[in-house]
Amino acid sequence: MYSEDALVRKIRRRFSAAGAEVGIGDDAAVVDSPDGFRAVLCSDLLVENTHFERRTHPSDAVGFKSIAANVSDIGAMGAVPARCLISVAVPADLDESWIDGFLDGAAEACRVFEVAVVGGDSSSSERIFVDVAMMGHVEPGRAVRRNGARVGDGIYVTGCLGAAALGLTRLESGSRTDPAIRRQLYPEPRHRLGRRIAPRATAMIDVSDGLSIDLGHIVTESGVSARIERESIPCHPGAGIEMALHGGEDYELLVTAADLPSEVDGVSVARIGEIIAGDSNRIVLVGESDEVILEPLGWRHFRSGARRASA
Repeated sequence: MYSEDALVRKIRRRFSAAGAEVGIGDDAAVVDSPDGFRAVLCSDLLVENTHFERRTHPSDAVGFKSIAANVSDIGAMGAVPARCLISVAVPADLDESWIDGFLDGAAEACRVFEVAVVGGDSSSSERIFVDVAMMGHVEPGRAVRRNGARVGDGIYVTGCLGAAALGLTRLESGSRTDPAIRRQLYPEPRHRLGRRIAPRATAMIDVSDGLSIDLGHIVTESGVSARIERESIPCHPGAGIEMALHGGEDYELLVTAADLPSEVDGVSVARIGEIIAGDSNRIVLVGESDEVILEPLGWRHFRSGARRASA
């Protein structure tokens, strides 16, 4: 088994820590922030057998998603991702090829999303833990929060929903050819789109836990309720409405705004409903002949027996 020092050297060779005054290998990183901007910070934790399994998720996909999930959170604030810290805890007998693949995936995500790795930590554990902390920046007063939705706002979603859940189902059944699998393994966060939409948005969140959960965050934080139309929800081909409502991990943007165009930078933007008055924070799902209260059945941490694969 390689040592922690060897792992740090491997990471240091892989990532240049561009733009850092002090980068990987010291007690802490030292970086500049653009003048006139505010720092935006987030972190995301991936746990083996909760968020991924070695039998279904290649190590490079775990590395890629660990970066992409944070990029998505930064983008949902209307901010620009910039730098990150990667921390891993792995079993002592883990094959070094898993680490190499993980670093390959993380490096590719950093290249695609223009993010620099400037440090992190490592430890041993009975199963794999990956924690990425990311820093971005946004102009003062321009960060888009979850709590700004107003009565009369439209509710919009980018792209289509349910692809990641469908991809996971295909993976677990042994398929490796369905196009939806790529959406599960190598997500494409809409961070650049979030930056474009931010000036018109009253509230915004990425769809990581599922539409039913994430819209619930907006209405709860904003002190309002919502009505969404079943037929207006854009579903990925092959994914049913249940996957679109509850599947999660699509990393699309859920936005409230007075008005948005139907397409931004070549990405479709669908109006799926409206913010309505009501401090009960209800979400009403409207069908062709009925209306029901939408229950939050997406991914919930700490739910008994919770596992991403069954969300």
